[in-house]
Amino acid sequence: MRVAEKLVAGITTTAGVAWASYVLGLGSDAGLTVTVAIVHWWGGLALLGLSAVWLALHWLATREAPERRHLARIVLVPTVLALCFWVVETGLAFRCRFLLSRAALSRFVQEARPLILSGGFSPHVRVGLFTIREAEALPHGVVRLITTECLFNDCGLVYSPEGRPPVVAEDVYFPLGGPWWHWGRSW
Repeated sequence: MRVAEKLVAGITTTAGVAWASYVLGLGSDAGLTVTVAIVHWWGGLALLGLSAVWLALHWLATREAPERRHLARIVLVPTVLALCFWVVETGLAFRCRFLLSRAALSRFVQEARPLILSGGFSPHVRVGLFTIREAEALPHGVVRLITTECLFNDCGLVYSPEGRPPVVAEDVYFPLGGPWWHWGRSW
């Protein structure tokens, strides 16, 4: 039984590190693609199930409540995974990524606006921790940066120095502080 417990512990830990890296890396963008959302939710549930199997196998192997040191290790993995899930789900991971990239993004919108207006913008430019897939220059100094897909729509950031950006179609904006907005296109 100890061999099965160690195997499940190793699989849970390894899969948990891979899942957390993937979800934190891609889930901290302006939105979740379909693939990232599936891995985020279903992968998280699968890892929660593996953690429960790990605890059950430990209990079956020892037939008693786990010692504190074993319990701490068994509980640590699902706790860290739940924290990673929460950080992505609440948008905290995105806000941290934005704050780390804010200075580079501010420089970019100032320097790239003429290039965007002239149609000379090259997609897939790395700015801070974001990859800019598309950029649009709108009236009144507004610059829209599309960084990812939000399920079946586009998401990104908007720089709007004169307040709330203009709503085009069913755009949704959330303030990030100063002239910056988290943007999503709805259909």
